[in-house]
Amino acid sequence: MEQGIDVSQWQGAFPWQDWRGRVAFAMAKAVEGDAETDPDFGTNWDGMWWLDGAHAVPRFAYLFFHAAQDPVVQAAHLVATVRGHGLLPGDNFVLDFEETDEGSGLNDGVPPAAAAARAAECLRKVNELAPGHRVLVYMDPAFAAAGHSAGLGSWFPWIADYGVTVPAVPAPWKDWTFWQWTDQPVDGDRFNGTGEQLLAFCRMPAAR
Repeated sequence: MEQGIDVSQWQGAFPWQDWRGRVAFAMAKAVEGDAETDPDFGTNWDGMWWLDGAHAVPRFAYLFFHAAQDPVVQAAHLVATVRGHGLLPGDNFVLDFEETDEGSGLNDGVPPAAAAARAAECLRKVNELAPGHRVLVYMDPAFAAAGHSAGLGSWFPWIADYGVTVPAVPAPWKDWTFWQWTDQPVDGDRFNGTGEQLLAFCRMPAAR
């Protein structure tokens, strides 16, 4: 089981050098919605390059999805932003799909079925704009169980589930691919497989 971390602007100037040799992959927030860009994305995208100390590692860039905004525009914003900082073989995307207003159980107040359909549209557009690069769905089990995972089984899950020994896997998925298991001292993630399987899953070339 390989270890990784994920960050955003809220971590400030992240000390990537302190994590060299400790993680096999990393993720950073690239954009939110249809127009916002994480101001630290470029620095983070470059910072995770040599995390194993010798070779480039799989990198993931994520979109914080807003169901009330145009999903196609959000997909284009994500891909264009990452391309502007270097989208290379082995780089991949994540759709961060979660509650936006604490206690509401909803994303932008959009009912689960409609929000899930819009998320699927966004995912399909990312696939179209960036063929050869995976896009996964980040979601917690309760949000998924409320109906937000409907129709998303074609994409691999990145499950957020803290305080458990194994993550709960919501329908329509049968198993987890990535698991965000902690937020201390930074968001920590795991890949459900070996290092070789991680590189194969991410389509990581021998050199890039």
